[in-house]
Amino acid sequence: MKSFLERRQKERNFDAFNVINIMLFVGVLVAFIISTVFCIVDIVENVTTSYMPLLQRILAIFILFIPYLLRWIFKIQFPLSATSLFYIFLFLSIYLGTFVNLYNIVWWWDLVVHFASGLLLGFLGMFFVNHLGKKSSGSVMYVFIFVFAFSTAFAGLWEIYEFIADIIFDMDMQHAGELVGQSALFDTMFDMIAGVVGAIVAALCCAILTYKDKNFALQFKVTRIKKQKISQIEE
Repeated sequence: MKSFLERRQKERNFDAFNVINIMLFVGVLVAFIISTVFCIVDIVENVTTSYMPLLQRILAIFILFIPYLLRWIFKIQFPLSATSLFYIFLFLSIYLGTFVNLYNIVWWWDLVVHFASGLLLGFLGMFFVNHLGKKSSGSVMYVFIFVFAFSTAFAGLWEIYEFIADIIFDMDMQHAGELVGQSALFDTMFDMIAGVVGAIVAALCCAILTYKDKNFALQFKVTRIKKQKISQIEE
């Protein structure tokens, strides 16, 4: 009976996080759909309008469903905290940054997004730390170095991706606009610096939490979904 009550208490503790996670998903999805509808109306009213914004919105909706697709295809469950951070980042970067055009309206918004991406990528690195072995996941120095290196590496790869996309598809993913020469270089470098600062903050947080709790990495464990069995109450 005691074990059953403990399981029920644990489930109730996560109910709030589950509700928040669902609300974030629905909120971002509604925002993407509304933006897509306005984009379709604009295309209908202005025949000369480019179809690229519409394709971006369709792709954004697809990206939003990635955690659910991974769960359905590979039968794996991500921690609610990870998916919640993912939805928040999509809202900040894609919806507010690209669709609402804050990248061009607010000069520092790009820095905010790159800082957030450094944080998100850093915590994403903890998923890999968790699967490298119990000894490694409990080492404070190892966690700090791995999280920092993981985040900065992917931040660099993302800048390369934006650069290639801008050249091949004539886009403006780097949001440089009319900047040329050193001005464009400074814009890219400040973005990378913001990402590195986010990586350092994430690495420090993960290292401190690992120092306080050697099993901190277990919170980032990806679990496989098993067929639910009818639970029986043990008396």
